Amino acid sequence: MKKNPFLIIVLINSVALIGILFTQIYWIREAYSLLDDEFTNTVRIALKGVVNQMYDYESKKIEDHSISHPDSLQDHKPEVARVNPGLLKFKIDEEFKCMEVGDDYEYAIIDDRDETFITGSFERYREKLLTSRCRVILTGFHDSEQYFLSAYFPDQQKEILRKLFNWIIISTLFSLVLIIGFPVSLFIFNRQKRISGMKSDFINNMTHEFKTPIATISLASEMLQKKPVQDDPDKLKRYVRIIYDENIRLQHHVEQILSVSMLERGKYKLKKKETDIHKLISETVDKFSLTVKESDGQIRTHFCATNFILNVDPGHLTNVITNLLDNANKYSQGKPWIRIGTQSSEDGLTISVEDKGIGISVENQRMVFRNLYRVSTGNIYNVKGFGIGLYYVKTIVEAHGGHINLKSELDKGSRFDVYLPFDFKSSKDDKNDQT
Repeated sequence: MKKNPFLIIVLINSVALIGILFTQIYWIREAYSLLDDEFTNTVRIALKGVVNQMYDYESKKIEDHSISHPDSLQDHKPEVARVNPGLLKFKIDEEFKCMEVGDDYEYAIIDDRDETFITGSFERYREKLLTSRCRVILTGFHDSEQYFLSAYFPDQQKEILRKLFNWIIISTLFSLVLIIGFPVSLFIFNRQKRISGMKSDFINNMTHEFKTPIATISLASEMLQKKPVQDDPDKLKRYVRIIYDENIRLQHHVEQILSVSMLERGKYKLKKKETDIHKLISETVDKFSLTVKESDGQIRTHFCATNFILNVDPGHLTNVITNLLDNANKYSQGKPWIRIGTQSSEDGLTISVEDKGIGISVENQRMVFRNLYRVSTGNIYNVKGFGIGLYYVKTIVEAHGGHINLKSELDKGSRFDVYLPFDFKSSKDDKNDQT
């Protein structure tokens, strides 16, 4: 099975993108964890300093008491219950200020045996103080293993996130660039791939369309060089006519390609004048009717517009109608049936071209007005064309300030409605006249 390189690229880039996003999330979590541990250890160091200072203070009191009372025990350890609450608060404030860990906190000395609060400030966060990681045992005090000094900072998480804020923002921005840029890149890549395919089809179609008239002209020219043909006026006239017709055909193809090239670059000019739309349509239908009759088909006109004089470019509008009629004829099933009509409104006029042909699927209806796009009919050469006709139609109609709508159903036919406003001055009237 042939591997799809586009699918492989999508999979590789998707895996890479997911990996980068997970890596970003992982490192942010790791950074948060490190800062949390750093904050906890800093608080523990501060609490340990407080315990040591309180122990020194209480031991000094015991020592002074022993000097004044020689009969008392010399190895008596400080009692937790006798810790001075005011001094404890002062020492904690002093240590936390020195360590710069914040001033919104609660603390308590807790008996670990029955979770009794001995002293401290614990009005709001009793449960948090019991489970806080910021705790130290009261080393040196009597039954020190049973008591611990605990502190809780309600803004600890916010403080850590504040330190990480800049990195989170930068990481988020770059992640968004990757998330948005990836599908955009895929869209552009896919579009370029589709355009490349359409251009390849266009070159194939163009080669096929040019090959036939060139071969016919070559053959007719070769026949003209033969003496029997030169001596027969009827044959001579026939081959000259063939060369002339095929040359016109080639010229038409070249003009189509050049006109679309000018449309893409915006280098075209509308030569507008007051035009009888009904007369223009009738003249176009007369010229086109011979083509329809060759297939034993019929083309009808149905003029309902009451105001049919518009300021348009008759040359370009004739090409628009011809393209729509040509499509209706080419994509018909059996004998072509085409109807072209008009309908006026308060603001403009609508030209409708309807057929009972093969129709266009819903998926293709969104694409038919794109340059070089052709609806697949199974064989790329069974319906002649370059895929530029409807693109030309849409561009010219919009240049007149109008729009074109398509209604179609497979195997039932299509209808194109071209709306043209009565009063519109195109921006192309006064510019883009250069070649």
